[in-house]
Amino acid sequence: MAAPATITEHPWGVTTDHVHPKGTWIFSYTYMNTMLQGNNIGAAKANDNAVFNEKYMMAPETMSMQMHMGMIMYGVTDRLTLMAMGGYMTNSMSMNMSSAGMNMPGMVMPTGSMTMQTMSSGITDTKMSALYNFSGIASQRIIGALGISLPTGTIKATGTTMLGDNQLLPYDMQIGTGSYSIDPDVTYTRKFGLFYFGANAGADVKLNYNSLGYKDGNVYHATAWAGYQFLPFLCGTLRAEDVHSDMISGSDAVINNTIYQENDPTTRTANYGGTWMNLYAGLNFHLMKPVLEHFRVMAEYGMPVYQNLNGTQIALKSNFLAGVQYAF
Repeated sequence: MAAPATITEHPWGVTTDHVHPKGTWIFSYTYMNTMLQGNNIGAAKANDNAVFNEKYMMAPETMSMQMHMGMIMYGVTDRLTLMAMGGYMTNSMSMNMSSAGMNMPGMVMPTGSMTMQTMSSGITDTKMSALYNFSGIASQRIIGALGISLPTGTIKATGTTMLGDNQLLPYDMQIGTGSYSIDPDVTYTRKFGLFYFGANAGADVKLNYNSLGYKDGNVYHATAWAGYQFLPFLCGTLRAEDVHSDMISGSDAVINNTIYQENDPTTRTANYGGTWMNLYAGLNFHLMKPVLEHFRVMAEYGMPVYQNLNGTQIALKSNFLAGVQYAF
């Protein structure tokens, strides 16, 4: 049976919704910026005083997670594509301190300051996947994917904490997970003339506790989108996403100390995981001109419409993705 034609339109935030013809190489670069601001206690917004009333002396103010991601895809057959991706991440966080904690024994803060800044950066975990299109119809795809994530990112990043400089940073400031994981995934897409839609569901299931004695929570996600080709070179998408993350299992012995646990919510494993519902809008540019026909430029911006977080956590503000793809 001849392989179906490729549906090229898709949101940039979904990477497992398409395969490529036999012998085709795809290279892509993506810049991702996740911004977090303020705090939630469960589903309710919480200001600094609300966090301090939870008996913490520190309250996260803002956090930025920026990643430069590279991805390679190769069409082994017209139905089977292999994919590998990895990247470099930079995290930065600002935390406010209660005036009641300025003179607490064991705490180290810049003289006269009520704010603490910390950063981390490094190579992320690496993911490799196989994608197979089960559909023989040109206008639709049914793709099953199975991936494995390799723990190439560090879990020993150091920086500034309330105990001083060059201290082991809490879990959310680490670049990697330290664990292997499997990533099953399934996608359905369909196209009717200039209109197209799709749905995707998958998981990131951690297989082992890492060398420091903890395991990041499993992540389960589902998303659906619709798009329209407004011009020969321009498509637009709207996408809804639901993400659920479990709490961290186990703990790191260095982070699990009394000063951290009683004063910094980011050091407590109970303050990780939750449920997020996000909405995204995206654009897809593809000029069918000599040389340029090999390139595709895409972007997507999303914001949460609902988030219910475990314990006390910094809240998601926005996600932005933009990138370029080259095929030959």
